[in-house]
Amino acid sequence: MIRTRMRSFFRGPLYLAVIFILLLLGHTFAIELFTGGAILLLVALGCLVEEDLRFAAFPFLGLIFSVPIAHSPNVPDYSDYYVRTPVLAALILLGILLLGALTAFLLRNRKGRPREPLSKTALGILVFCLAITPNGLLNPAYTPANAAYPLSFYLSALLFFLLFSRFVSHDRRAREYMMLCFVLCGLLICLELLIAYGRTVDYDAEGRVIKESVLLGWGVWTAIGGMLLFLMPTCFYFAACKEKYAWLGYATGGLFYVCILLSRSRGALLVGTLTLLLSLTACFAYSKHRKRDLGLGLLLLLFVLPLLWNKREAPLSFISAIFENGLSDNGRLKLWRIGIEKAISHPLFGSGFYDSFVNTDWPKSVYPYFYHNTPIQILAATGLFGLVGYAVHRIQTVHLILRSRTPTAIFLGIGILSLLLFSLLDVLFFNTYPTLFYALMLLCIEKSKAE
Repeated sequence: MIRTRMRSFFRGPLYLAVIFILLLLGHTFAIELFTGGAILLLVALGCLVEEDLRFAAFPFLGLIFSVPIAHSPNVPDYSDYYVRTPVLAALILLGILLLGALTAFLLRNRKGRPREPLSKTALGILVFCLAITPNGLLNPAYTPANAAYPLSFYLSALLFFLLFSRFVSHDRRAREYMMLCFVLCGLLICLELLIAYGRTVDYDAEGRVIKESVLLGWGVWTAIGGMLLFLMPTCFYFAACKEKYAWLGYATGGLFYVCILLSRSRGALLVGTLTLLLSLTACFAYSKHRKRDLGLGLLLLLFVLPLLWNKREAPLSFISAIFENGLSDNGRLKLWRIGIEKAISHPLFGSGFYDSFVNTDWPKSVYPYFYHNTPIQILAATGLFGLVGYAVHRIQTVHLILRSRTPTAIFLGIGILSLLLFSLLDVLFFNTYPTLFYALMLLCIEKSKAE
């Protein structure tokens, strides 16, 4: 009886609400160690009673977003909070607890599951991971950090994909559950950003937002806008495919877009606008009520267009930065030239992710310095070997999406496309945590063939 009730809790909306509230409280009040610990305890408990791993998706995806500004190892303060002895000890204990619980889950549920070879999607991810592993190998300045960094992709992309591929029952309800988790993560980011506008975002003497103050601890303005445009199409999936919640899907998508504007990232604004238009087009194509969806789509556009063209000197003057700064490259052309020079000097395996290159405009934190363009980043850091591996993986993913052509594949494909386009200006793809979402999106697309 108790086991049945616990399973009912982990499969119901109350569990998702509890996780959402804990994540938001942890970020808002900088108590993420306690709320994160409570979340991991819930996940560990779920591992002992559940037979399907989908309940762990939202906690795993959302934990990164509980990192607050006060404890961020990144800008503005480069805090050492997570390497302090008591905190580090607590994190290690929680990690051991989670690993033990997952091991118990795998041992308890491994029987009765057919052994399947690696799918083409999994093989594509593996090829990419293997291709970037020898980065910087022939560079005299090679450092062991070059070998360690790709391990994050083995864990966040390949292992995550395989774990959820084998231990989730992939019916339509499971895919919609995963997509709901994407929406909830986006909503969490939106709420965090709106709270930041009331607490930590600064304004200049004329009332304009200072872009450099748009921070959420786990990411700066570009990461905030990039994650929202990456997740926004899932809102419109529900608008198109869940008739009962169509209006809610449009409203949520509209909120995501407004928060993309609030992020003050010009790249996110550019790609986010294209993503919005593609999502609305797909929504109209797959909807069974096209007149209704055309009306809702036009209503949404009528709401966001005035925001785009509002040039008043006020906190919501989103577009003013472009008028003020023009279409300046923001130092990217210089970074791209350096990246190309690195690729030429180390053509086979690149100069490595952790190279002698130093970006004086951006102090180093957790990640290596990036060249703000995915192809250049791969060429510079991993050389032709890495570029070929990435190309194989990319061709495979494009083929997967076009072959599936289900609503799930199209809307998630728009999300992946937006991530890749955005990563031509800022390499969000190499920040590791987006690859958790990326892996689950590819998995949902792969399993949607029978939709």
